[in-house]
Amino acid sequence: MPTMRAYRLLEWGRPPEMVELPLPEPGPGELRLKVAGNGLCQSDLHMIHDWKASPPHIDIRLPQTLGHEIGGWVDLPGPGVTGWEQGQPALVTLAGCGRCDACLRGWNNYCREKPRQPGIGLDGGLADYVIAPVACLVPCEGLDPARAAPLTDAGLSSYHAVRRVAPLLRSGTRAVVIGAGGLGHLAVAALKAVSPAEVIAVDPSAAARELALAAGADAAVAPGDDSLARHGATAVLDFVGAGETIASACAMIRPLGHVVLVGRGAGTLPFGHATLPYGATLSTSFGGSKAELVELVALVRAGAVTPHISPHPLDEVETVLADLAAGRVQGRAVIVP
Repeated sequence: MPTMRAYRLLEWGRPPEMVELPLPEPGPGELRLKVAGNGLCQSDLHMIHDWKASPPHIDIRLPQTLGHEIGGWVDLPGPGVTGWEQGQPALVTLAGCGRCDACLRGWNNYCREKPRQPGIGLDGGLADYVIAPVACLVPCEGLDPARAAPLTDAGLSSYHAVRRVAPLLRSGTRAVVIGAGGLGHLAVAALKAVSPAEVIAVDPSAAARELALAAGADAAVAPGDDSLARHGATAVLDFVGAGETIASACAMIRPLGHVVLVGRGAGTLPFGHATLPYGATLSTSFGGSKAELVELVALVRAGAVTPHISPHPLDEVETVLADLAAGRVQGRAVIVP
């Protein structure tokens, strides 16, 4: 019987293990992908180190293969699946239920039902092959699916946040990106691709600031820099989510501006009339829609957005996860089976 490698979380609180599994067969409405690459994410670290049980809104049933930023090639369509050919490159993204009000408006990332997804309830992409519901797939012809894998989360979460503030960004406006890491550098590139705004990146790391400048930022500064004028930004995207970054974002935003909290830090903010300038908005964000991923793929194909990735073999996944936890990864690390 053919087998494959898979990096699996077997029990909560126990380190994942590399195991051999039978090659999975797709069922109705599913495809098997040969994995080209899987981007590593902070949420992988939370699942491994912090969670003691499945969050009730996700329904994770262990054991489960880790990895949710997946790019690959169609290997075998399941029964009844049409429109996909063997060898076709594809990305795996969030799929909604297709029935709730959010899904019917095209916002599958805000689905009320939150069905299980590859790497988030279903076996993920830190393996040689993965099974994905056909509703999760977006084609990516013209792109290397290994290099494109981070578009499914890091890229899409960034692009969705950018799209939410883009209508405010006209010539002469300023957008600030707090945190220029795996998501933030893609937000910088997307802002420059879809708006005429001046874009400033804020990060304490000199290497991250260099990455932001390479992504197209007009300036990259350390926190507390005097160039960050009070109430001078029309949009602020916070990819950290710590208490100090949320407070900094609210201090930078101008009246009628929009602060989007993308980072999952543990920061909180007392809210009242003095918290924000009048008319300013503070909102959270999650993922992005399939339509936005199609737009982002087109921007990458055109060269307007370029993910900064570092590829690593599957056998090195534990070392790379340790580097990610220690803050030693610039851009996005991608595991290539």
